[in-house]
Amino acid sequence: MKIYKTLLFTGILSAMISCDYVEPYPIQDQSDEDLWSHANYGEGLLTRAYTGLNTDIDEQISMDTYTDNAVPATPGQNAIAVGNWTVENNPIGKWTENYNNIKYINIFLEHAEDLIYSVSDPVQNDIENSQRIGEAYFLRAWYHAELLKQYAGEVDGQIMGIPIVTTPLEEAETLDLPRNTYEEVVAQIVSDCDLAIERLPLMYNNGSETFSGLANRGRGSGLGAIALKARVYLNAASPAYGPSTSDLWLRAANAAVEAMDASGGLTDLSPFGNFNDADNFENIWIQPTYISNGLESTYYPPSLYGSGNINPSQNLVDAFPAADGYPIEDSDLYAEDAPYENRDPRFERFIFYNGDDYNGNIIETFVGGQDAAGGLNQQGTRTGYYMKKQLSMNVRLTPGDATTDEKFKVYLSRTELYLNFAEAANEALGPDDTSLGYSAAQVMETIRRRAGIDSDAEVEGFQDEYLTQQSMAGTDAFRDFIHNERRIELSFEGFRFWDTRRWNDELNHTIEGVRITPSGDGEYTYNYIDVEQHQYQEYMRYVPLPFEQVLIMDNLSQNDGWN
Repeated sequence: MKIYKTLLFTGILSAMISCDYVEPYPIQDQSDEDLWSHANYGEGLLTRAYTGLNTDIDEQISMDTYTDNAVPATPGQNAIAVGNWTVENNPIGKWTENYNNIKYINIFLEHAEDLIYSVSDPVQNDIENSQRIGEAYFLRAWYHAELLKQYAGEVDGQIMGIPIVTTPLEEAETLDLPRNTYEEVVAQIVSDCDLAIERLPLMYNNGSETFSGLANRGRGSGLGAIALKARVYLNAASPAYGPSTSDLWLRAANAAVEAMDASGGLTDLSPFGNFNDADNFENIWIQPTYISNGLESTYYPPSLYGSGNINPSQNLVDAFPAADGYPIEDSDLYAEDAPYENRDPRFERFIFYNGDDYNGNIIETFVGGQDAAGGLNQQGTRTGYYMKKQLSMNVRLTPGDATTDEKFKVYLSRTELYLNFAEAANEALGPDDTSLGYSAAQVMETIRRRAGIDSDAEVEGFQDEYLTQQSMAGTDAFRDFIHNERRIELSFEGFRFWDTRRWNDELNHTIEGVRITPSGDGEYTYNYIDVEQHQYQEYMRYVPLPFEQVLIMDNLSQNDGWN
């Protein structure tokens, strides 16, 4: 028996239920044939790959503190953004965890065709066997895609990816493999996605049906694999990862169209309500749900009995347009002495601000207010704001009345898919070209309609004059428009850090906040302040490979600049 099998099965079987088909022998008495003759044994490896998925919503949220979207309430918790990023001190990426999960998948796939799920029902056996293999291919694509996103970079002037691993590595082997090129990794991910699509249900929305029912929502799906292809192709077309040609953008747009068509075409998005609605099928792939009020406890303002650990920046607040869709500097609706009135409705849904009425509680971030520094919490907010996005609307943390709500991490969503298409289609074809079935402008209209943008409330129907102006101005203007909308829509979901890098955008920013002072009769003065200075070197556009891996592996090259 191979060493890797002994080690893996010893750990996995201890946590598994008894096999339905035979009473297991003690592990040391079983041969390879015994171990792999029953689905419970092999499927334990697939389950282990699922449990290795990153379900940390807090980590996803905190990624925005490395960008111009937010700061942590406690200075220094985003050390890499303020000039202290070294190869030895790197919180970004999960090299070991992701490659371990790929190892479990590869061992599973080596024997998966022979696993028996049902002796009595050959049809059920064939369906389940095929779907589990499809899930394995999807998960292998997912983990390679995560590694590519996290560690791709420039090596001696060439954009390199990560080592592709598609066979089990034995105990005596190491991951001392050369890095594949970026495009080679993309091709492997897409190949695995295509193999998954052949075997998986498109969606798990078929009631209580065994193989395509709601109970399977946490599993990989055909639609998830198509959407993952669209994401990977979008990243590959981006300036930081290669020539960024029209052909690459068109490839990404076509992949997004495939996913959109598979999921019903370009349809309206549900209004922003509770962020934790597991029945919302605009979430393409989600973590299995759990019940908790931990996010609210961590991020609510002090007056709502939360710790307020993330403070959105004035930079992000200023990115939200006025209610008519125009940037605040171009809108007649915006008033400097009442900056939170007549704003894009997403602002109120995503951000806690001074005067915000939330479940009957008025947020006070003005000097002397209960949510300001020195109020109910000595720390208060550094920027004048707290994060509301990702939090449930109906959770109360009042002592004696604490309630919980359903939670889950979203891995793939229709919102991201629409934004992926709009960006790629605009770059490849311009804002208004409909040759793919939809135009970038049409998709962005759908995004803005859900947001509640209305250029003229007196006119019946959807009005977005600013969007129309930007689309008429051409690709460059519409690119800026899409990037800003993506910043808002995907804030606190872990995208901004990677987007600014793949776009080759400026990494260094002065993070701003506001100091609000009462001036009598319910009026305030607003003084905008510098809160934090982000300091990145240009080579930090790419994340370093783990220091200890490069140190001991001769064939593994480090990204340029990381010594």
